[in-house]
Amino acid sequence: DWSIYGLQDQGFSNNVRENAGSFRVKMYGYNYDELYAQAEKLKEKLLSHRRIREVTIGSDFSWWKDDYTEFYFNLDKRRMAEEGIGAGRLFSAVRPVYGRNMEIGSVVTEEGTEKIKLSSRQSEERDVWAMQHYPFEAGGKEYKLSELATVEKGQMPQEVAKENQQYRLCLQYEYIGSSEQGNKLLKNDLEEFNELLPMGYTAQAEGYNWSWGGKDNRQYRLLLIVIAIIFFITSILFNSLKQPLAIIFVIPVSYIGVFLTFYWFRLNFDQGGFASFVLLCGITVNASIYILNEYNSVRKRFPRLSPLRAYVKAWNTKVVPIFLTAASTILGFIPFMAGAEKEGFWFPLAAGTIGGLIMSVIGVFIFLPVLTLKKRSFATSKAML
Repeated sequence: DWSIYGLQDQGFSNNVRENAGSFRVKMYGYNYDELYAQAEKLKEKLLSHRRIREVTIGSDFSWWKDDYTEFYFNLDKRRMAEEGIGAGRLFSAVRPVYGRNMEIGSVVTEEGTEKIKLSSRQSEERDVWAMQHYPFEAGGKEYKLSELATVEKGQMPQEVAKENQQYRLCLQYEYIGSSEQGNKLLKNDLEEFNELLPMGYTAQAEGYNWSWGGKDNRQYRLLLIVIAIIFFITSILFNSLKQPLAIIFVIPVSYIGVFLTFYWFRLNFDQGGFASFVLLCGITVNASIYILNEYNSVRKRFPRLSPLRAYVKAWNTKVVPIFLTAASTILGFIPFMAGAEKEGFWFPLAAGTIGGLIMSVIGVFIFLPVLTLKKRSFATSKAML
C-alpha cells in the first residue's frame, strides 16, 4: 500500500483493506474447544440479526480484516460417537493420503542431522471434494469423510492466546446502522448469552474508542473548576461571599431542566449534554449577575429602601434583557432540533440548553431572591404592606 499527501488535506491512497469491525467481544474460558464452540454459538446469534453480515473469530482484535483463511473440519460429533470414532482416529486415517511434509525421523550425515519428511502422492492429485467423498478405512470399516464431518473454509485464529491463565477468543463484526442501536443490540445479546454460558466462561463487549459517560468521569471535574472560577470572579465583583454563593446555587436549578429534558424525551446523554452544562453555567450566572449588580446599585442610591423593594426594582429593570437573552438563545438552538434525524452532539446540546434555560429563568425568579434576601426583609415588607 502507498499514499500520497499534498498541501493541506489533499491526498490519495490505494489502500483497499476492509475494516475488521468496530464492535468487539472478548470471550474467556479454561477449555479451548468448549470456548470455541461457545464462540460459534455467539456468532450464530449475532448473525441472526439482519444488520450483521459477517462475524470473525480470532485470537486478538485487528484494525483491518485479515485475508488469512484455511480449511477446517466441522465434525459431526453425534455420528462419530455412534460409530466409535474419535477425532484423533479420523485424522490419522486421512493424514497418510493427504499429508504433506510429515516428519518421520532424521538421519546423520557428514554435514549434520537431516530431517526426513514425506508427502503423499495423492495429496497433489486429489482436491477438497475428493477428500470428502473418497472412502477411507477407519476401525475396520470404510467411511466417507462427508458422513462424519464437513470441510469448510473460513477465517480461523492463527494462534492460541491466553490471558490470566484463561484462553481468549475475540469476535469482531460491523453493524449496519446507528452505533447506538448496535450497542444496545449487543448488550441485550450478551446478557442473554452469558446466562446460558457454563460456569467459568464469560463474554464481554470491548470498545476500542473512548466512550463518554463510562467508568471514567473525570470530565465532570471541569464543572467544579468552572464553578470555582465563577465564585472567585463574582466574589471580587460584589466584594461579598454570600451573593456569589446565591449565584452558584442557582446553577443546579438550571441543571434540573437538563435532566428533565433528557428523561422526558429519552435522549442519549453524550458530549452535547455535558456542553449544555458548561453553557448554562455562563448564561445562568450572567442573568444572576445582572440582577444582583443592579440590586447593589439600588441599595447604594436608596439606602432607606427595604431589600425586597430594592430587589423588585432591580428585577423590573433587568427582566427585559434577561428574557431577551434566554429567548434569543432558545431560538438560536431550535434549528439544531429541526428535522427527523437527531444529529449527535448538536441535538442533545440544543435540547439540554433549551430545557436548562427555561428552568434557569424560574430559578432566577424564585430561588435567587430567597437565597439573597434575609427572612427579615420579607417579614418587614409584609408588615409595611
